[in-house]
Amino acid sequence: MRREFRWSSARDLGILPRVNMASQDLPHYLSVLRERMLHPTDYELAVNYFLEEFAGDAKFVQQSERDDAPHLLAVLTHVASQAIGRRVAFAGAKVFLLDAHRFYHGNAAVEGRVLLFFYFQESDTGIAALIPGARGAMEVARFRLTAGLPDPRKN
Repeated sequence: MRREFRWSSARDLGILPRVNMASQDLPHYLSVLRERMLHPTDYELAVNYFLEEFAGDAKFVQQSERDDAPHLLAVLTHVASQAIGRRVAFAGAKVFLLDAHRFYHGNAAVEGRVLLFFYFQESDTGIAALIPGARGAMEVARFRLTAGLPDPRKN
């Protein structure tokens, strides 16, 4: 008698939800991300959702274009410097733009940590997560730019 055995993951068995599916319906997933980002106090909701639905989605990343975004990096440098408590500089910053949705996302190395970020031009609001944080596993900051994000390349 021969038995065949196959390992199944919890995801295969339907115990865990499927993740990394943002590219299948970008308007919907970006809307949910924006909603979570705008939560009055719990910004980690947005970071966790971004990691679950966007970060590992190869099609989402392929739809995004690399962008230098010096204007956004300047703001993020300020946010990271405040979190760490001194002026910092990024190493290996990667910024991507999903132009059709006016959505930036990316990451950078800073002081032996990773800065994960995303920014919605439409609402002039973004999230920056420092991992590990200066005081814990992760520090999350929401930033708003009341005058928008002026792009010096368009002057």
